Amino acid sequence: MPPGWREKGQKQRRRFTYLLLAIIVMILLGALGFRLIEGWSFANSLYVAVQTVTTVGYGDVVPESRSGRAFATIFMLAGVGTVLYALTTTVQAVVESEILATLGIRRRYREMKRLEQHFIICGAGRVGARIIREMQ
Repeated sequence: MPPGWREKGQKQRRRFTYLLLAIIVMILLGALGFRLIEGWSFANSLYVAVQTVTTVGYGDVVPESRSGRAFATIFMLAGVGTVLYALTTTVQAVVESEILATLGIRRRYREMKRLEQHFIICGAGRVGARIIREMQ
C-alpha cells in the first residue's frame, strides 16, 4: 500500500462520520424547531423533519403558523444543503478512489513488467543488512 493511504482512509472515515452526524443533528434540530414552534408531538416533528431533509415534501402535516412556515423554509434550505453536501462528498470520494486505484494498478503492472533479476528483502535489521551487503 503506498505511503499515506492509511491516513487518507482514516481522514475519509472521519469525514463521513462528521457528515452523518451533521445530517442527524440537522434532523434533530428540525424536529425540535417544529416541536417548539408548531407544538406538534416529537414523532410528528421528526417525521416532518425527515420529510424535509429527504425532499419528500409536506403531504399530510403542514406548518400552520407564519413562524412555522418561516422555520420550515430555512430548514428546507439548510437540511437539503447538508444532505446534498454529504452526497457530493461521498460520490467524490468514491470516484477519486476508483481513479486512483485504477491508475495505481496500471502503474504497478508496468513497473513489475520491467523488473528483472530483483530480490525483495523483508526486514532490514542486523540479519537483513548483512544479507543486503552479501547480495551487493
